[in-house]
Amino acid sequence: MKKGIMKKDSIICFRVSKDLHAALAHIAQKEKRSLSSIIEIVLSRYAKENKSFKSLSKERRQYPRKGIVAPVLIKQHDSGETKLDTGSITDISLGGVRLTIPRDAKCVISNDANSCRFEIIFTLPNENKLVYLTCEPRRVMNDEESMHVGASFVDANFQSYKTLQTYLM
Repeated sequence: MKKGIMKKDSIICFRVSKDLHAALAHIAQKEKRSLSSIIEIVLSRYAKENKSFKSLSKERRQYPRKGIVAPVLIKQHDSGETKLDTGSITDISLGGVRLTIPRDAKCVISNDANSCRFEIIFTLPNENKLVYLTCEPRRVMNDEESMHVGASFVDANFQSYKTLQTYLM
């Protein structure tokens, strides 16, 4: 099989209005694709957006994520100064975490390669043990109210990692 060509093993026939057919044919011509290719792209996107198409929504991460809502303390050392902030964990895995932090936070977290590592301290739902993990930011997105940070774990004490592993398994 040639690179970039997907095996198509099913045929679907259906009726559409003349207007829809003309619109799809116009898009196909503009994109220099076949009409069936355009229809497949449209249907694939729709199925993916509705989380109905498993092969298109495979997990890219090494470890599967688990959605949680847990308060977190964020501690960052920057130029000899320690900054503390609060936020919330929105999902977590053995490899990393996604945090939501208020936009007026004191910690400076960015996508910049020189961005400082930071520590997070939290408890997992139904657990009494504090978990301490050192993180490195991987992706930072801002909206009007919050900063959303995707971070990978770069250092963890054994007990914290064991607690996290037990929770996720």
